[in-house]
Amino acid sequence: MRLDLGRLLRTAEHDELLRSAVRLARLTFSASAASVFLYDEDQDRLVFEASSGEGEDRLVGMALPAGRGVAGWVFETGETVLLSHVRDDPRFDREFAQGTGYVPEVLMAAPLELDDRAIGVMEVLDPAVEKFGEMAAVDLFTELATQSAIALSLMTAARSLGRQDLTPWHRLEVALSRTGASPAAVDELLNALSRFVGGT
Repeated sequence: MRLDLGRLLRTAEHDELLRSAVRLARLTFSASAASVFLYDEDQDRLVFEASSGEGEDRLVGMALPAGRGVAGWVFETGETVLLSHVRDDPRFDREFAQGTGYVPEVLMAAPLELDDRAIGVMEVLDPAVEKFGEMAAVDLFTELATQSAIALSLMTAARSLGRQDLTPWHRLEVALSRTGASPAAVDELLNALSRFVGGT
């Protein structure tokens, strides 16, 4: 089976991977919302890259300074937290939460780490922690964040691959995939070209 390199390098596939991760976190905990922040090193800020649930249509692209709020604290310390009364916690940035349009009562946040360094934060808002118990909920959420970080590491590797010198066939495959053509149509065309070249 031929590797679908074009699909591997498509930004849309990476975005869907992130959306799937936050949907899974939200559904697992019957939460009101879940989000992934990724660290923008150039701007030293955490940027909403994907969101599911409350506010998902307006959050992507919003950002906060890397040291601000619960997300900033988790990013800097590398610790997973469960805050049952988040509004009373001094780390909670109420102003930023109000700006998103949703102020939670309960919040869980976990670091996304790659090669022992933080690359972002995953949060769930108002999770149904009682379904699991606090310790089990934290353990499960930490595992979900670890899984998401692994997926993000593969995404990062794919983007890095996309910047390297590719064979002419691979460059053509990537270019065709970016036209919006279906993977089956791209395969058919590349196979036809391969037969044509091989027969000359």
